[in-house]
Amino acid sequence: MLTAVSPSDSALLQRMTLGALLTVATVLGSLALACAMPFAGLAALAVLFLPRRDAFVLIGVNWLANQLIGYAFLHYPMTWEGLSAGLGLGVACLGCTGAAALVANRLRKVASFPLAALGTLAVTFAAYEGLCFVTSIGHHDGDFLLSVQLYVLYLNALAFAGLLSVQAIAHAVGLAVPSAIPQPPSARATAIS
Repeated sequence: MLTAVSPSDSALLQRMTLGALLTVATVLGSLALACAMPFAGLAALAVLFLPRRDAFVLIGVNWLANQLIGYAFLHYPMTWEGLSAGLGLGVACLGCTGAAALVANRLRKVASFPLAALGTLAVTFAAYEGLCFVTSIGHHDGDFLLSVQLYVLYLNALAFAGLLSVQAIAHAVGLAVPSAIPQPPSARATAIS
């Protein structure tokens, strides 16, 4: 017996599909980039397109996948320092997701989507790097040199743009939901008329 799919079931399926696409991208990125995984770009995108809880779950799952790949295939050191670095990275991932959640809705209320998205990415990146710095005090080894930070910013911006494209394609074919962030009042009024 066939049953109709309710709109809420469809939205859940679309959110799960987007989460799966982003997780596959993260796994492939973890294999390609090792420790330079662009978590800030992923967190910004997750907050822009998923409900807050789903964004945190997605980041947590992707952090865990990154760590499993690192220890299983990329030979991360199984030492206290290596494990604490991984936990610090997890704190930074969740913290930058929280920062993105705090600013994304506010930015979207006063700016167009592209500006809100760029602003969310900027705040998320700053929070991520700040938390990475704090959680790795005493273990920096040049990770926070300007050249390294510019490279990490480049990777995050590139990943954000690429994942935004994946989301747009998934939305166009009905596999992902549009932005979870409300439109500014002027945009809603234009869309209604």
